[in-house]
Amino acid sequence: MAEHPILRWLLPVSLTVNAFLGGLMVSQWQKPAVPPPPRPERMIEEMAETLPAADAAILRQSFGARTAKLEHRPRNPEEMFLKIGAALKTEPFDPLALAAIFRDGRKSRDAMDDTIEGALVDAATKMSAEGRHKLADWHPRPPRD
Repeated sequence: MAEHPILRWLLPVSLTVNAFLGGLMVSQWQKPAVPPPPRPERMIEEMAETLPAADAAILRQSFGARTAKLEHRPRNPEEMFLKIGAALKTEPFDPLALAAIFRDGRKSRDAMDDTIEGALVDAATKMSAEGRHKLADWHPRPPRD
């Protein structure tokens, strides 16, 4: 019985396609976790490192005066997901409880943003032009492993 030429290539092609698709699936399942945004304290220090000494002191002082407000932020990002999960599993389901969790999270984020923005405006008002320009060029560092 004569062997058809296509049959000779069918197994290697099939194995290659399967290996490619398997690698694609593994790479999708093992995507690296997206790092959380840097803590405000770390961002402030990174910003200050790029500034002239006097402007760095102004920036640190401006944020230092608002440290108490930053202390009210959630310390554990996972905590929010746990609260949401618990609210979703509660029987009978209470949509108002879930909405309250989202509302509280939004208030917390907004308060933190307001604090950071206020500190930056305050500091920039007192800084030299050189310091403001360096601050304008600042970008967060990539996350460290």
